[in-house]
Amino acid sequence: MQKLTVVVVSVLLVALACAPPAPPAPVVAPEVGLVLSEKPAWERDWEATVAAARKEGEVTAYVSYGPDWRLAMNEVMEKRYGITVNTLTGKAQVIAERVIKEQQNKLYQADVLSAISSGVFMDTYQAAGVLQPFERMLILPEVVDGKAWFGGKLNWFDPDTRTLLWYRDFVSAPILINTELVRPEEMKVWDDLLNPKWKGKIAMIDPIISGSGQTTLTMLAYAIKDWGYIDRLLAQQPSIQRDYRLVTEWVARGKTPILIGPGKEEAYQMMTQGAPIKLVNFQDGSITSGGSGSVAVPRNNPHPNATRVFINFLLGKEGQTITAKIGGYASARVDVPTDFLDPEVVRQPGTRYYSTSDMDYLQKLGDINRRIKQAVAPLLTN
Repeated sequence: MQKLTVVVVSVLLVALACAPPAPPAPVVAPEVGLVLSEKPAWERDWEATVAAARKEGEVTAYVSYGPDWRLAMNEVMEKRYGITVNTLTGKAQVIAERVIKEQQNKLYQADVLSAISSGVFMDTYQAAGVLQPFERMLILPEVVDGKAWFGGKLNWFDPDTRTLLWYRDFVSAPILINTELVRPEEMKVWDDLLNPKWKGKIAMIDPIISGSGQTTLTMLAYAIKDWGYIDRLLAQQPSIQRDYRLVTEWVARGKTPILIGPGKEEAYQMMTQGAPIKLVNFQDGSITSGGSGSVAVPRNNPHPNATRVFINFLLGKEGQTITAKIGGYASARVDVPTDFLDPEVVRQPGTRYYSTSDMDYLQKLGDINRRIKQAVAPLLTN
């Protein structure tokens, strides 16, 4: 019996040794939805940036917006990302001078700049070299997708170096009127300002310094009208002012019925408070501009990760909607609503618009400003 068992086992071993190898087990495709794909690169980058930004805990922005904007941005940034937004508010030229001085003294305080006009950028920032390229800081698909923006692309002012990006595309209404003293139908075309009844009753934001007053007069000289019109307008003896808020209050109180080159933030805030004032565009030529609605990053900014998170939020639909509502400007994003804005700051059919981003205009701006300064000088000495 033992011999038989040995023989059987031996036969089986020989048979197994000679048999062909068993076919591999069939590969069963995993059920759809059970396999987790790797996160896209932008999402991994965003999560890592947000985590690092939380550790930094704050970002400092030099802006042209008031406290309402800071509070609105903080409400989201603190809850969602653990980042406190600190702001310093001022006009474009004042902020530029501060940033340059800080950089020269190696006092790096600002993370983000959102108060740079084209004139200040060309005349001040470019020569100083204090801004850094920041295209790589843009992470979120809704920000980098050109289809989200008017013109189908992000509007870099300096496409070669990419240190300044516009996020506005708004109509810069050239005058503000007190509706109790000036009927809107009295202000339809530019020549209406030359009516003798308005002589000595017009205020103008100083066109010598960068700002809305300068933009208005230089565009009048460049494209909308001509130098003869500038002479006739200045013959109306406008009062030259630099304090945007003060002169806007003058219009609201009826001290001055008309203001040329109004500050939109100041006008919009007083309008929402019920002041009898109105922004007006002229049908024979109004101005479109990014104004100071731009974003830039100074070199050696102290909170680089919080800066990236803040910029991506600012340029997204939510951040732009907040900014448009508080600032009173239309966004350059195509998905940001405009129904809450004064129609005078949104493009309207039947009106001709001239852009301050026109490169020929910008190249001639220095010469135009010199002539404007000479023309306005007599009014400044009175």
